[in-house]
Amino acid sequence: MKRWSLLALLCLLIVLPVSAQETADSIPDSLNEQMDDLVIATENLRGLDTLTPVERAFPTREETIAYLEKLYDEEFPPEAWAQLEAFYIALNLLPADVNLRSVYLDLLGSQIAGFYDTDTQIMNVLPVSGDDPGATLSFLEQIIFAHEYVHALQDQHFDLDSLMSTEEALTNPDRQLAITALVEGDATAIMNVFAQEVAMSNPLMAFSLLAEGALTGSLFVPQDIPASLLEELMFPYNGGNNFVVALYEAGGWDLINTAYTNLPQSTEQILHPEKYLDGELPLAVTLPDFTPDESWTQMWNAPLGEFYVRLHLNALDVESSDRDTAATGWGGDQFAVYENAAGELAWVIALEWDSPADMDEFTNVYTAARDAYFGASASDGCWSNNAEAVCLFTVDGQTRITGAPSLDTARALAGL
Repeated sequence: MKRWSLLALLCLLIVLPVSAQETADSIPDSLNEQMDDLVIATENLRGLDTLTPVERAFPTREETIAYLEKLYDEEFPPEAWAQLEAFYIALNLLPADVNLRSVYLDLLGSQIAGFYDTDTQIMNVLPVSGDDPGATLSFLEQIIFAHEYVHALQDQHFDLDSLMSTEEALTNPDRQLAITALVEGDATAIMNVFAQEVAMSNPLMAFSLLAEGALTGSLFVPQDIPASLLEELMFPYNGGNNFVVALYEAGGWDLINTAYTNLPQSTEQILHPEKYLDGELPLAVTLPDFTPDESWTQMWNAPLGEFYVRLHLNALDVESSDRDTAATGWGGDQFAVYENAAGELAWVIALEWDSPADMDEFTNVYTAARDAYFGASASDGCWSNNAEAVCLFTVDGQTRITGAPSLDTARALAGL
């Protein structure tokens, strides 16, 4: 069960159907007529026809927020949240005391602005300010409507629910993020074109958008959201838009439509569209042979992907240019995380590269980052302090990075 939703500049992909405050039968004729025009405009821009009329609803923000918590309880049990937290904490993306569920609920509660429900095929429109939709949609609300209606068209033509599952979020987040980038990049590209066309025909509309965003706060994300989480949430829109534009330039909407049956398989293909066009797939990577004792429980074992490698480097304060140089040339990886009874984490990343030069570039950048992080150079490939140890080795052409509470465990994770 998936819900494709747009926040004003920030969103989460899964939301639950909510009871509607108003339906299309009870809202003003002027608003229905405007939305009918928006449907036609979106169809024309995207080159897809509506196969079945899409019902519209106007839930209140309070109703929507109430159901978000129900969603997470249904689709993400406590053990799933624990797995996700282990993933983020091991990569230095979030602090060790994070409550990820609360972070997401707070984020969505402040920023959600509309969503298309694939289960009920209903367009849910949330006014940017207040709960009354009014007689017409504002410019910002029109942009959001166009984005969400693309999801309705995608669903009718490509069956969005068939593309991903909650399970895959825990077994291959790299592939899921790549597919999400296709879906959201497609909708974002149309949204951008729609906004440009309206602004060109009526420049004052652009100023009204800025004023509206400033008044409602909808153009600004919460100040306390972790930077890594913000970048992850924005990647499907920004990175996905770039990917879709590259596909359009290579083969128009036909190629983009084909991408829904020839799905991107990694975030590397999103970051480097030429790799998707060339059919370059991620390598399957095997982790070092390590069987922890019974005090350790495996929390995670999945590909990481180029995007999350970049995010990990960001968390180590690597400059963006060095980060891009280090991560480009990624060929494939596998990432595992273990937790002991004390709540301590141990982890290993095994990476393979397109060339020895790519491996060397990454090694140099990562070594410098860890030198700065620990305030000292590595000894025999490892850094350590009283709290943790991290090792970096090259074994049989494979980069192995490990982290653990002790040096012995970190070395063992590397298969040494």
